[in-house]
Amino acid sequence: MYKINRYNLEVDKTFGYLFMNFKRYINNMGKISSWILIIPVLLALIFIIYKIIYPYFHPLPLVNLQDVVTENSEENYVNNNVNKEQATNGDKRPVFRIAVGAMISPKTTKGLYNDFLRIVGDELGRKTVFSQRKTYAEINQLVKNQELDLAWVCSGPYVEGHREFGMEILAVPMVNGKPVYYSYILANSSSTISSFQELKGKKFAFTDPYSNTGSLVPTYMLAQMGETPQSYFKETFFTYSHDNSIKAVASGLADGSAVDSLIWDYFKVTRPQLVAKTKIIQKSSSYGIPPIVVHPDLNVKLKKQIKMVLLSLHQNPRAKKYLDELQIQKFVGSNDVNYNTVRQMQDYVNKKQERTSEHNSD
Repeated sequence: MYKINRYNLEVDKTFGYLFMNFKRYINNMGKISSWILIIPVLLALIFIIYKIIYPYFHPLPLVNLQDVVTENSEENYVNNNVNKEQATNGDKRPVFRIAVGAMISPKTTKGLYNDFLRIVGDELGRKTVFSQRKTYAEINQLVKNQELDLAWVCSGPYVEGHREFGMEILAVPMVNGKPVYYSYILANSSSTISSFQELKGKKFAFTDPYSNTGSLVPTYMLAQMGETPQSYFKETFFTYSHDNSIKAVASGLADGSAVDSLIWDYFKVTRPQLVAKTKIIQKSSSYGIPPIVVHPDLNVKLKKQIKMVLLSLHQNPRAKKYLDELQIQKFVGSNDVNYNTVRQMQDYVNKKQERTSEHNSD
């Protein structure tokens, strides 16, 4: 029989105390378990909301001119040493040397065009070596020196290359059913600027000195007004790619810029946050689209083979997905006369500059 004594009472109190604390512990564990389940859900919701609203409320990073030069520096470009690359991957096929002008920044250019143009090399039974340079002039020089088999250049550099050493067009892309493009004059979407005339006394971003849409067109517009970039704008600078010019206006580094319509339209679809803070305040007349070119003395047989591959790429399942991404329907043949409007602008600007120089010397 269980006897009640002081010892038993102490034992009962001890077990009772332990039981109560154990019960509280279990209850607390239930609450903690609930929070353990709830916290990840809350964090996931916060992350989703952040990703949705971030492009609209967070300003794009400023384009620092030093950063632009650094991004385009030689160290960041694909090594053009053919022997070294062959030794690296063991590919013994004949080399197919290609380059794309820096119409967009180097990393984007390589990402967009490298795999696509590698298909051209594969169709030719050659190993593709992809090269990049900071400026359009440097790509032209590589073509002139016959250090490239193929290059995709802007219309301005093509006209210069054709005049200097007979640079030859093999094919041009068809975009929206036409082998043409435009220059877009941009301003920040939140600014009150609504015309090119309202950019007087403002800061303006050009792309490359050789660029048609990013330099020649706005310079031609100014020449028609009896102005020059130096007399019209408060400050100017070169970004060396059209996406950098878009970013310069979007971020407020520049009040306006002139860009390739193909690049702006491409990023409107693929990176809407990049163009959301810009607006088109003027659209130029149409010009011959950036062509794919070769040196005139390239082996005739190879030249014909490359052209055949380019003109049939839209029928190649591997190439079709890249064409769709680049918003190109297909490649077609073209003629040098399609670039006469670019020549006319160059001649007009040069004559204006010569007259200005003569007037100043007097």
